[in-house]
Amino acid sequence: MKGDTKLLNQKVVMLERELQEERQKNAFSNAILESGNLIIWAVDSEFNLLSYNQNYFEYFLLLNDAEYIHYELKGELKSLKTKTFWSRQYNKVLKGKSVNVVIRMDIEDGFEWKELFLNPVYGSSAQIHAISGLAYDITEKTESRIKLVKSEEKFRNIFESFQDLYFRTDFKGNITMLSPSVKDIMGYKESELKSKNITNFYIYNIKIKTLLKDLINHGSVRNFETGIVHKSGKVIPTICNIRIIRDGKKPLYIEGTARDITELKKTNEQLQYSKELAERSLKIKERFLANMSHEIKTPLNGIMGMIHLLDESVLEGKQRKHFDSLKNSSEILMNVLNDLLDMSKIEAGKMELKNSIIKTDKLLSKLKTLYGHEAKRNGINLQFNLEKKLPKNILTDEVKIIQIYSNLISNALKFTPKKGTITVSLNSFKKKKNGTLKLKGSVVDTGIGISLNDSKLLFKSFTQLDGSTSKSFKGTGLGLFISKKLAKMLGGKIGALPNKDKGTTFWFTFETIATSPSATLVEDKIKIELKNKPRVLLVDDNNVNLQLASEMLRRAGCVIQQADSGEKAIELAGKKNYQVILMDIQMPKMDGVTASKHIRKTELNKNTPIIAMTAYSLKGDKNKYLNAGLDDYISKPIVPENLIRTIKKWTEDTEIEQHLEKKIKELEKRQTLNQKTLSRLMDFGGKEMVSEALEEFDNECSIQLNWCKRLISEPNNEEILNILHTLKGNAGTLGVEKMAFWSEFTEDEVKKKNYHIFENNLKELYNLHYDFKKAKEQFNNN
Repeated sequence: MKGDTKLLNQKVVMLERELQEERQKNAFSNAILESGNLIIWAVDSEFNLLSYNQNYFEYFLLLNDAEYIHYELKGELKSLKTKTFWSRQYNKVLKGKSVNVVIRMDIEDGFEWKELFLNPVYGSSAQIHAISGLAYDITEKTESRIKLVKSEEKFRNIFESFQDLYFRTDFKGNITMLSPSVKDIMGYKESELKSKNITNFYIYNIKIKTLLKDLINHGSVRNFETGIVHKSGKVIPTICNIRIIRDGKKPLYIEGTARDITELKKTNEQLQYSKELAERSLKIKERFLANMSHEIKTPLNGIMGMIHLLDESVLEGKQRKHFDSLKNSSEILMNVLNDLLDMSKIEAGKMELKNSIIKTDKLLSKLKTLYGHEAKRNGINLQFNLEKKLPKNILTDEVKIIQIYSNLISNALKFTPKKGTITVSLNSFKKKKNGTLKLKGSVVDTGIGISLNDSKLLFKSFTQLDGSTSKSFKGTGLGLFISKKLAKMLGGKIGALPNKDKGTTFWFTFETIATSPSATLVEDKIKIELKNKPRVLLVDDNNVNLQLASEMLRRAGCVIQQADSGEKAIELAGKKNYQVILMDIQMPKMDGVTASKHIRKTELNKNTPIIAMTAYSLKGDKNKYLNAGLDDYISKPIVPENLIRTIKKWTEDTEIEQHLEKKIKELEKRQTLNQKTLSRLMDFGGKEMVSEALEEFDNECSIQLNWCKRLISEPNNEEILNILHTLKGNAGTLGVEKMAFWSEFTEDEVKKKNYHIFENNLKELYNLHYDFKKAKEQFNNN
């Protein structure tokens, strides 16, 4: 009996221990379930709660049956009342299905997202007798997904509304992505072009080769113009931006955009037509002014040339005084004439200031010399007042100051009656903090006067107050308009006011600076000496000009050969070599430009500097003659110092030779074919592609150099520059360093009009091309 009791006690102790262990296990499991974020519960087949953790109590148990639960279904957010939602989900599980659904829980400061898992619990008879529920928080994950969806939707909206064509290809040119705008631009659907090769849909030309080279070399190409083919076969002009997309150093694909510029092209064509129409009108006007300039300057050239020669003779007393008046008047006339005839320069705002140091008293003396005699002849008292406090020397454009004064004094003389008075003054007006002075010039007359209202109309072009056919006073109405423009250039203003008693006061201001006493004008003649006796061919159909220029050149030590026509010049150039040819432009039968082109074909003088010598002086004339193949330009009337200085420049100047030697030294530092550049190109396209590119460059280079050789006799600047620029770019891309460097140098020299070294530079390019051929063969054989 005692043994049974003992055994029973042992079993009780064992059961208590097992019960204690089970309680510890349950406590441990409950602690885990309660301490986490999981929501756990179970219901029976009647949907009655069997068990749940604290999280379930907080989130689900307290929900009112009338409240709504929001859940996601096929990407959309639906809503059901709480009781209805759980009944539907539990019924699915009772049919043996597992349920996984995302719900949104509304909370005080927003909402949280939960993911639910409902699974059936089977009993021993394989019947579902309960449902287990598990839920956990996915708020952060869901919000990130929502943001991504919105971002993708935004990108899709932008992509679909994209007016330009976006495209993406692999490195074989196969299209992998297109924007929907391809339908509007090319007439294709996206599906029709995907996986097709992009080369079938654009116009292939030499520019495309350059594009591919630049894309490989630089990784991107911007603003590249090309034509793409519409489904109908029509070519659409576009401008493209293309780049290589990389992951680190690894290239992934090529992407780009193409913009339809059809309308822009049409607009440009219309603008170009309007521009050409305006230019034709302007050329007619310029040609009229040029012919007028030539007709006036040709006799004036003879007058001024003889004045220069006469200046070297001995003159005494009144002769010297009269001569000085004649000289000053002719110089001022020429300077004023240059500005008056160059109307295009005034209208375009391209007139330039040419400042020099002038004496203020001498400025008024020149005006007195110009207009004193006319005033005396008309019985008008012409007075000059110079403020004593004015600096003796100022820095300004004397010609333009005199031109303004001249226009104002001419008007005053025109409208002032006999025994009237005209007072010309120069006074200080204002001094600025930076030391700049503002001076005021004025012309006061006792003439017919002008009303305040009429004074506002004076400074408009081709405007005269008396517009009747019976007007009493002559003039074009242009002088005051020019004066207004000149005053503005000089930093001042101009105006007119009626005097209290009678007459008018015209005034203008201009900015200047006072010079130091040591900065006085040097008026002594500068004699330019020539070290050797250069052989000069002088071509001019005007006998006075021919003799005048010959005398100037002989006195400087030149050996002169004269030709009175273009035909004679060509004949002489074929028999004898000259160091310089001075060529008049306007001649009967054959003009100077045509004669120069023929001389360029002669063996003896094909590289001889030819200097245009003409009375044409409109803006752009110099560039026109230089572009026609001449080397320099001298405007008539010829100033001896300018003529001799130009001869010296082309016969004794060593700057070009020194520059050439420097460039040759720089050339020697470069490689014929840069191996690093070739290696970089091979990384993208392989050796076969690089070999093909070098072979293609070789063929194109031969054509380009031969074309340049043809253009030596008849230089076409634009065509030569285009060839050299293309050669420079292609050579640089492929690492043909020496050719790229020398092409750039030659291009720069052509731009500077140094045509006389072009032939030697071209020979050097031929030599460098030969060296490249050998380097190319060596590359292909390695």
